[in-house]
Amino acid sequence: MRIALIADTHLSSRVPECLTNWHGARAAVRRLGTDLTINLGDVTFDGQHRPDDLALAGELVAQWPHPMLCVPGNHDVGDASGEAPFDPTRRAAYCANLGADHWSLTVGDWLLLGLNAQLFGTGSDAEQQQWQWIDERIRLLDNHTSVALFLHRPLARPHAGEHQRRGRYVPEPASDKLLHGPLRRNLKLVASGHLHQYLDRTVAGVRHLWLPSTAYLLGDDLQARIGEKLVGLGVLDLGDGDAAFDLWCPQGMVPHQVSELEFYRRKALERSRERLQMLGREAV
Repeated sequence: MRIALIADTHLSSRVPECLTNWHGARAAVRRLGTDLTINLGDVTFDGQHRPDDLALAGELVAQWPHPMLCVPGNHDVGDASGEAPFDPTRRAAYCANLGADHWSLTVGDWLLLGLNAQLFGTGSDAEQQQWQWIDERIRLLDNHTSVALFLHRPLARPHAGEHQRRGRYVPEPASDKLLHGPLRRNLKLVASGHLHQYLDRTVAGVRHLWLPSTAYLLGDDLQARIGEKLVGLGVLDLGDGDAAFDLWCPQGMVPHQVSELEFYRRKALERSRERLQMLGREAV
């Protein structure tokens, strides 16, 4: 099976630049002949606060050329992951518009597991239910099945010396359980988004793919450079226990800097005005 991987699409009617790149990605998957697309989260620009962003994303996903499976990101359901209280209403709204927040798919001798990374570390009933669901699928594995995980946040840091910032990765207890627990003998691939950077590295026999955003770049003044900063999508070809990956930067997808987006500029101007008003009140 040929699978397109996209991430951090940030769909919203308020950010037309992201919509233009979405349609560029849509045209590309038609040309590339993929059978399925997996969206690695932050499907929306602000679905956690804006129901209209979730509704628009649901409509656009339904219009995709072939089936698309999504996993939620922080822009879709909130930070969670132990950094903020878990909000079940946001999760329910996501599922109502974009489908299940975790799912499984068998492709030949591969088992694909899509996970809600925003649940890990919340201590919620929903997190425990997801772990139970994972355990049930592990019990059905045999030695010949290869497992690929798809989730919004990366599981592993690119090197041990990198400073781990809160909010960047899946919390370490959950990451350790997934990487070194019962899945270990079958786990071959982990694909994630979130960082708007591309990285492809293999650690202890597990290949970690960080997919870049389709929407925009984060400048080095806003985010440290760990991988490669570009706008694009991935194509994953799954065979008998083997996975081939190619990164594509298709024509029609513009590498916008987030600071160049009209929405970002308007927000920056509003913040400047608010600061000036505050300084004026303080001076009185």
